[in-house]
Amino acid sequence: MKSSFLLLAALLLGGCATHWPETALLNPQVIPANQQYYSGNRITMEGIDKRTAAHVFAIQQKEKAPVYIRSEQPLNTLLVERLGEGLRGQGLEVGSSGTTHLTLQVNNALVNVDEKTFTYVTKSKVSLQVMADFQGSRLTKVFNASASKEGPGEPSIADLERVLNQQLGNLIQQIMADEQLRGYLKGQPSA
Repeated sequence: MKSSFLLLAALLLGGCATHWPETALLNPQVIPANQQYYSGNRITMEGIDKRTAAHVFAIQQKEKAPVYIRSEQPLNTLLVERLGEGLRGQGLEVGSSGTTHLTLQVNNALVNVDEKTFTYVTKSKVSLQVMADFQGSRLTKVFNASASKEGPGEPSIADLERVLNQQLGNLIQQIMADEQLRGYLKGQPSA
């Protein structure tokens, strides 16, 4: 009887602890373009990760060591792939040669989770910078997103992935829709 009680107590207590994975599955979605903005324009593109830390999620729980979770795929590689897919959908040719060079730089992409007395506070911040170079003329733009949420339950890894995927996807959409950047990608920097 005593061993059954101990086993039940261990199962109940163990069931309360969240097991966090080592990596996150990030997959920001890009809405396909319904309009062709580019015709015969070719660019080269690269991604740079300038974040101060490699993780995308930081979970701070009371009386426990912090948990850091990184992206399964390098974030700069993933975002360049998604941006490239979106730009190709708008008619742009992305390859090894082109008249414009586009750099996508990840300055920040982090979701912090802090356990408070009765709640969890989740704060996210994403900052992406694009630099377009066309024949010595350069355009630099920064795209930012942030969010904050406080609630009674500990968020799941799926909740955190959803928040970050949504922010990354929204920023990629903003980059693709930027009129000034489109001018550079068309080889018309004054547009």
